[in-house]
Amino acid sequence: MLLNIRKPGDTVSLKMSSGEELIGTYKSDDATSYVIDRPVSLTAGPNGKPALVPYLMTVNPQNARDVAFNKSLVVCIANTEKELATQYSSAMSGIVSAPAGMRFDS
Repeated sequence: MLLNIRKPGDTVSLKMSSGEELIGTYKSDDATSYVIDRPVSLTAGPNGKPALVPYLMTVNPQNARDVAFNKSLVVCIANTEKELATQYSSAMSGIVSAPAGMRFDS
């Protein structure tokens, strides 16, 4: 039974067997691995809010494209909560979303 159908471009969260939780852009998967674009780790930021940190600290984030994760090391994968997915997308694109309800008329 399919629990969740992902498509390329979806922002997903992976829980690793090491306990780490990662967020990234789903690219594809096969029998042995998930391919994730620009994965980041979650850490506690100011005021306890989640902060995003590059998963591969020694690699330029623009070069951390299409990273393969062995499925045997992934406990679960799911679509990321909307607010955090928006934060991730903004961080990766450099475009900041306007807050809900913000008006641009004069």
